[in-house]
Amino acid sequence: MNTVQFDLGGGAVLALPTATVAEKLIGSLQQATPEAIVQPPVRQRIGEYLPGQGGVYAGDILGDDGVLYGLVIAEPKDVGMAAWGPEGDLDMSAWDGLSNTNTLRDKYPAAKLAGDYEADGHCDFYLPARREMMIALANVPSLFEKSDWYWTSSLRGAYPWAVVFEYGIVRFNFRGDEFRVRPFRRFAL
Repeated sequence: MNTVQFDLGGGAVLALPTATVAEKLIGSLQQATPEAIVQPPVRQRIGEYLPGQGGVYAGDILGDDGVLYGLVIAEPKDVGMAAWGPEGDLDMSAWDGLSNTNTLRDKYPAAKLAGDYEADGHCDFYLPARREMMIALANVPSLFEKSDWYWTSSLRGAYPWAVVFEYGIVRFNFRGDEFRVRPFRRFAL
């Protein structure tokens, strides 16, 4: 029997028969209005809270996958401070914080802290990648503490990138340093 597997996070996987998934999906699509299928969240102006989206709209990013995403930054504040995590060879994306966090969250404190955050019914928050954090640095620096460093989920070699908003500095740091963690989430446009 062919199955479709759904990753529920935390190592949990749900496997359903392909025929059942297809039947339910087709039924849902037949009942849905076209607007319900294609409309992303209504975007506000940069720096404004997005109702029902768990945070503030920070701008758009074009992913390496060719998709344009809207970025949402958890509001009102950071979720704490944490070390980035243990040593080890990792291949992290410069733009895809969600993928990075899914890889890191079991053993890496900063990624776990960001990935555990929930707001407005959304549980898809993550530790942002370097390029996502650069969008925040350019568009909404006032949302961040000025004198503190913030982790990203991206690496330069074995060292994770971090950002300090007061001076606009982006550099790589030691994994054992404790820096601030600010969850992000995104939606496809």
